[in-house]
Amino acid sequence: MNVQCQQYLPTKLRKMFLSTCSLGMSALFVAGSAHGNDFSPANHIGGDWGGPRAHLSNGGFNYKVGYFSQTAHNFSGGENNTTANAAQIFLGAYFDLEKLVGWPGADFTVEITNRNGELINNKAELPFLLQSQQIFGRGNVTRLTQFSLNQRLFKDHLRFKVGRIFPSSDFFAQSCAFQHLTFCSGGSSNFISSNWYGDPLSALGGQVTFTPDKRWHFKVGAYDANPQNADTSQGLRLSTSGGESGTLLVSEVEYQAKFANGLDGNYRIGIARSSIDKNNVINSAGLPSGLTSDITEIEDTDNAWFLNFEQQITRNAWGGGLRMFASLINPDDQVSQIGSVAALGGFYVGPFKSRPNDRVGLAVGRNSVSSRITSAQERFNALEGVESIDVQSDEYPIELNYNFVITPAIEVMPSIQYIVSPNGVNDEEDAVILGLQFSLNF
Repeated sequence: MNVQCQQYLPTKLRKMFLSTCSLGMSALFVAGSAHGNDFSPANHIGGDWGGPRAHLSNGGFNYKVGYFSQTAHNFSGGENNTTANAAQIFLGAYFDLEKLVGWPGADFTVEITNRNGELINNKAELPFLLQSQQIFGRGNVTRLTQFSLNQRLFKDHLRFKVGRIFPSSDFFAQSCAFQHLTFCSGGSSNFISSNWYGDPLSALGGQVTFTPDKRWHFKVGAYDANPQNADTSQGLRLSTSGGESGTLLVSEVEYQAKFANGLDGNYRIGIARSSIDKNNVINSAGLPSGLTSDITEIEDTDNAWFLNFEQQITRNAWGGGLRMFASLINPDDQVSQIGSVAALGGFYVGPFKSRPNDRVGLAVGRNSVSSRITSAQERFNALEGVESIDVQSDEYPIELNYNFVITPAIEVMPSIQYIVSPNGVNDEEDAVILGLQFSLNF
């Protein structure tokens, strides 16, 4: 994805994966299944495929194939009213090595993702800080999303994984029940650091989780921060060639709360640090970097912190209820053009007894340009004596949706988004976007 919010704010937003819509196919030849107990024919179009799938699962091998798409039409905002569709095909294979070869506590994962389609913000020339279709991004290309060995030790008190992995599978994770990127941690987490390569990207790395009990989880991870990871030429490669050498370090504390009546919660707080050199967002003259010929300093690290939570608030008689969430990302304002990403919302599962699996969701967000950039833009206009560039501050996305569960394997979600001050510009026309999301699990 190659998007520019402004001439001086090249917002390359992309990314996403939402769905639990899944993977695999590549190993129809193997037998077995990691996570074999998770297999249920009702959750897949085609069910048990005539019998062998459950047998493979029980033997130590699972595969998944998923298709996920998001269509958007802007009724207001942007230079023209148009429609765009973005989609993802997700393939995966999961091997329970204990069942297959007698390796206790080990499993191996292979995931491949193909992204394709268009982004409404680009097609309608609708400026934005975070995009309206979270599934779009990282280029229309097929990528190796995961190729990892996972090991559980000491009765699952210690777990680690190594290989080609992505940080958002272990850190800053929450449900993604919306179409706008602000409300999906898999994509919004990319703004923790420009070297945070979330799915469909991945990087060579390792991650360790220590769990003293079932509620507390202490995590650390280290990932290759090579900017070439984002290049579409990397595709299905196991290692990344060229580019700079550096490391993204992430640590997080997670607490899983268990209250009466099934009112569970998940609370996380974490920090991240990247060692790759980056340009300061402000040049030596105190103006936006790249806007004038003044020198821009290079920062050798960037640091960020983040937090998010989910909490089940109510339970209804048929197993659903209200679940609330909130998240906040605070990147390094020396190098990040996005100053913060905040989201607050909730979704209610089973709004009607006759529709126990449907879901209705409402969320509000605030995406902010770095205050240092805002001040620098104001300073530039003051020097020019006219408002020659837009001054950016906050963008406010709001989304309301309803997810129809046709079957456990087929879901359809219409939505409506209202974006206040797109791209953080107060004078920019507010946008109204109608969305339609499909999720198919084969």
